[in-house]
Amino acid sequence: MATKKKSKGTSKKNGGKLDLGDPPILVGGGGSSYLWVNLTQGQRPVNPSSNNPSTGINPGSPTPKTRGNYSASRVTGSPTQVFFYDGVNPEVQLDIPVAGRKTWYIRFA
Repeated sequence: MATKKKSKGTSKKNGGKLDLGDPPILVGGGGSSYLWVNLTQGQRPVNPSSNNPSTGINPGSPTPKTRGNYSASRVTGSPTQVFFYDGVNPEVQLDIPVAGRKTWYIRFA
């Protein structure tokens, strides 16, 4: 179940910016979105239309209906939690445990 959690929020040490922790992080705002991936996580492009696990997407993984219209990358590790910040209240985050670590996804509408 999702719970609300107090975040570290902003601090004077980091110039008042939100403390995002370690990537991967999807950040949106101002008309652009960015995906930040830590260089130690071995991000490498894969063919989104391939079901071959060594060159593409693992069979059974969640995928969009039009896979050929997307780029995809593989990173090492799987998150145990997802944190959501609504862009307004830095003191409150939605903390969502990841129960199905092999088939989780985040969809934006």
